[in-house]
Formats: sequence, C-alpha cells, structure tokens
Amino acid sequence: MDLVIENVGRRSENWTEAGAPTDVGDKSLNGYERNVLFWNRGGGEFLEVAYLTDSNRIEDGRGVAVADFDRDGQLDLVLQNLDKPAVLLMGRGAPGNWLQLRLEGTKSNRDAIGAVVTIEIDGARQTRQVAAGSGFISASSPVLHFGVGAAEGIDVVDIRWPSGQRQRLVGVAVNQRLQLREGD
Repeated sequence: MDLVIENVGRRSENWTEAGAPTDVGDKSLNGYERNVLFWNRGGGEFLEVAYLTDSNRIEDGRGVAVADFDRDGQLDLVLQNLDKPAVLLMGRGAPGNWLQLRLEGTKSNRDAIGAVVTIEIDGARQTRQVAAGSGFISASSPVLHFGVGAAEGIDVVDIRWPSGQRQRLVGVAVNQRLQLREGD
C-alpha cells in the first residue's frame, strides 16, 4: 500500500514541496463558517455573543486584532478575511470602568514582550501578559486592557517585567491609559 501525503490546499508533483496554491475559485478550503465571539462571564462561564456585535459574519476569516482604536475604553475588532478588505468593528457596549497600560522596558525588551501584569480589586484579580502575536496572521495591541466594571479604583497593579524586576502601584484611578517605564 502506498502512503499518500498531500499539502493541504497546495498542488505539487512532489509531496516534499509545497507547490502552488490550489485555485478553489469562490469556494473556501475551510468552508464559510460564522465567526464566534465569547464573553467571559467569570467562574468558567462563557456566552457566545458574536450575533450581538455583528462579528458573526459568514466570510472566509483569516485573522483578528483587538485594540481600543478610538481610546474610549471599549475594545474594537479588526477582522481580516481572504481576498476582502479588513473590517473594523467598533465596541459599542454598555460602558464600564477600565484601565489600560502601555509598558516600556528599559532592562527588558523595549516592547515589554513577556511582561505580566496583575491587578487587584477587593481581593479579585485579573492578569494580562504582553504578547507579540495572538494567532495565525493576527496580532493585537500591546496595550493591556482591564475591564473593571463598576469598580471606582484599583487597589494594586503588580508588574513582573521579563528582566525579573517588579513594580507595584497602589490606589490607581480607573478610566485612563497609563504609560509605564520599567524602573520608574
């Protein structure tokens, strides 16, 4: 029995070479599936809400980026689909309080990739990590976003830099974007 190995979506006479992309016309190798978006309700509960945000499009999705493009404290989405222009979906949900942090490394790498930030409010914690990418042809803003609901202040902001250095801020106001340099 001969073993047949194919490069998915590529055509080549030699299985060790990728070959040229297969022309599928107006079809999709993945099928046109609705995009999904999950709301983390806490306690391990997630609710699918893409239909509420108009992000449940039936297109050939390839990438997504998350950022607060208009700096209103609500996260926005950029969807990239195959052979189509990118789509910008602006966050328009019910406003809640938030904090955004843009970190700059001095001993660590300048973009603070790998830094971990934990905030604490009344004993509850949220943690974010600065990342360079988030998936296939996707990268989101390096600005860390924390949604804090009705909280009027943040008790503690703890930053663990890639260099091993730690910074701690106490009594931080909400609804602002802070630029923080390692060691300041």
